[in-house]
Amino acid sequence: MNIEIPKVELHVHLDGSVRLETLSELSGLTLEDTFHQAVVPKNCESLSEYLTCFDLPIQVMQTRENLVRIAQELGEDLKRENVIYAEVRFNPLAHTKEGLTKEEVVDAVLEGFSKVDIPINLILCMMRSASLEENSEVIMLARQYWNQGVVALDLAGDESKYPTSDFATLFEIVRNVGIPFTIHAGESASFESVKSAIQMGARRIGHGIHAIEDEETLQLLKDKNILLEMCPTSNIHTKAVNTIKEHPFWQCYQMHIPISINTDNRTVSFTNLSKEYQTLAQTFPVTFKDFCAMNTQAIAASFLEDEQKVKLQRTIDNYLKQFSE
Repeated sequence: MNIEIPKVELHVHLDGSVRLETLSELSGLTLEDTFHQAVVPKNCESLSEYLTCFDLPIQVMQTRENLVRIAQELGEDLKRENVIYAEVRFNPLAHTKEGLTKEEVVDAVLEGFSKVDIPINLILCMMRSASLEENSEVIMLARQYWNQGVVALDLAGDESKYPTSDFATLFEIVRNVGIPFTIHAGESASFESVKSAIQMGARRIGHGIHAIEDEETLQLLKDKNILLEMCPTSNIHTKAVNTIKEHPFWQCYQMHIPISINTDNRTVSFTNLSKEYQTLAQTFPVTFKDFCAMNTQAIAASFLEDEQKVKLQRTIDNYLKQFSE
């Protein structure tokens, strides 16, 4: 599969995508020890176990210098794969343990992205395990940086322990503030989690793979044109699916439900976007034109202004043109 396809990545976590070499240097651990702590083991049993791989990255992401460097390096990694636009997500409150304010955290990450010449915006994550007060802080921070590098909110964390349906009050606040949002749903919980996220007003769904279990939920996604941010390798690691052949990405695409292909966590899942494309192309009858169509869907579902979407779509169209001339 041609890795030169212009790509859009809508679901990638900053703290799950720190280069191993950087993490080793900043933590003082050997590369081998770093690998064992930050990369998911082959016998990972659940999302809960998967999430423990974030402990070490968050530990080193507590200074301005480290945050700038890590954001810049992720931007460079994205550009190397011909990613033409990305929305990177993280929880800013997780990086205030050693004195940084939440504003300084966001400023540092945006500074890192600014050093790479591709457009990258931030999605701020509220956490399922956090209090309403803490998550409200994230909402107000998103409003403060709205369209100044921050384009949306997300709800992340262990879905199996904290059901999506418990967050109706939180998303009522988000809707009143007027910031668009995506929600992790249908990863380690059933289609009911996806349905709850749709009812709360999510414009996109993180993962959403268990929507395949219910025709009504699939129809809602289709009718409301809600994109599923799919992350195939990660879904295997968290046991959301057992094998790549069982992944519902192709079924959903054929049903005309908007989808995008993403890495989720490049380091934790030891992957990149080109690998994801290659794995899918080896398993399903997907063509480069299908991948371009998925990237068109990703552009349409991005949290960008229409003018910026048109510019990105032109890049996809120009790429396709060379095969039709």
